[in-house]
Amino acid sequence: MKLYYTPKSHFSRKVRILLDAWGLDATLEDVGNVAEASAPAFGPNPLMKVPTLVDADRTVFDSDHIAYYLVALHDPNDQFAVATRDVDALNARAVMNGVMAAEVEIILARRTGTDTGAHRRFGKILESIPAGLAYLEARAEVFTGPPSYAGFHLVSLWDHLALYEVVPLDYPRLAAHVARITNLPYVARSAPR
Repeated sequence: MKLYYTPKSHFSRKVRILLDAWGLDATLEDVGNVAEASAPAFGPNPLMKVPTLVDADRTVFDSDHIAYYLVALHDPNDQFAVATRDVDALNARAVMNGVMAAEVEIILARRTGTDTGAHRRFGKILESIPAGLAYLEARAEVFTGPPSYAGFHLVSLWDHLALYEVVPLDYPRLAAHVARITNLPYVARSAPR
């Protein structure tokens, strides 16, 4: 298996945590600067995004699709509730994905020289991040219990937000869950640096 990723990508990290938790070997292919339009660096992904998993003759795009693919092959009991149908957990994952995507838009805009303060669109994107975090804070019980993909998702999001300091992280219930989940060795291994 080969995973096209970047070491700091929170979308890629969700997959890396699962790979480490299951002890699966995968070659990690760093695509470099995701703001660059270098199609060959992203391997077979026509959208030039990470992560992308190549497993023999199969190519799988998108972190959550990759997680579903891997759980079907390697964890039929779904130990980490990847394939959950729980609406609260699914809503939390949708909000986390939205916050992650919003943060990426802000970071990449700034990285490429765009004044995000000069455009209303970026104001709305930036406002969605604390709104999403407040939603999650009010529903933090979703992250209780045994280790889960939702928890891995939260840690990946949280650590990326802490690394890039796009918004303050004053969400004590979420912080407590992150601290607990981060202690798992297979989660700590992929922490962004």
